[in-house]
Amino acid sequence: MVSLVDIVPQTRIVFIEAGDLELRGLGLRHIADLLLRFPELRKLWVTDAPALDVETLIENAPDAISAIIATAAGQPEAAKQVADALAIDDVLECLIAIRELTMPGGADPFAEKLGRLLGADGLAGRAADTIMPPRLNS
Repeated sequence: MVSLVDIVPQTRIVFIEAGDLELRGLGLRHIADLLLRFPELRKLWVTDAPALDVETLIENAPDAISAIIATAAGQPEAAKQVADALAIDDVLECLIAIRELTMPGGADPFAEKLGRLLGADGLAGRAADTIMPPRLNS
């Protein structure tokens, strides 16, 4: 049996133009911190939220994506360097690895489990993209 004190985050080496980058999946504390730092992006998780307009997404996405990658690399203070230096292909490779490490089963099973956790047993037949967590307080 696994002890909680023995659990360590899974990591993956991503090969980017600048060299090898070790990334880990994001934990609950990381995700909560990112959602607090980028409140406009919370709309991606909130039912009945106002639409996330393209201008807002373009304005917030680079900083949020950079923060996600820097956090997964264990260097949250380096987010600005990520935004300024990584090529878009490298960004995509990093994001793919982070998503796979954060949600190893994929987004659909995660959404289904989240719906069950929130008492949404009747949602089992609905598309996973319609199952959203409760609204976060701003």
